[in-house]
Amino acid sequence: MSTFREKCGDSLRVVLDAAMTALRFTAVLAGGITVFLMVAPLFGYLPYSDRPGPGWYGRFPTMSLEQFAEHALNMLGHGLFLALLLPIPALMVVGIVRVCEAWFGRGGAMPAVGALVGGLVGGLWMLMAGWYISAGAPLFSLAVVLGALAGGAVAPRRVTRG
Repeated sequence: MSTFREKCGDSLRVVLDAAMTALRFTAVLAGGITVFLMVAPLFGYLPYSDRPGPGWYGRFPTMSLEQFAEHALNMLGHGLFLALLLPIPALMVVGIVRVCEAWFGRGGAMPAVGALVGGLVGGLWMLMAGWYISAGAPLFSLAVVLGALAGGAVAPRRVTRG
């Protein structure tokens, strides 16, 4: 008589692997964007705004430590918002990479596939989420780069040599 764990072990492992990989992708992308949103104003760059619009508006340092702490807490809220939007697109990246791995094997091209799909998803995601916060072009560029890095490094499974 087989147990539930024996019957569902492989399926559960696949689902948990996909979920954990999507969470790592989300952490890289949303975390990087959040850090940029926190730090950029220190150097005089406003990465989001409806009015006056994103752009350079000051010199370093542009705010006091108290203002920075208040701003950073506010940006953590934006980061949480972005992180809540990202898991479904992240699962799409993982799913596409896993399907390609199943069809073509886990060769050296899978990080490139993950980087391409991750960069596209990161860019599209930032276009959609960035519309909500009136994000500037540097946030879009950063999302493409972080998506490509996360897609290439996180999404493909590692080939074990042995």
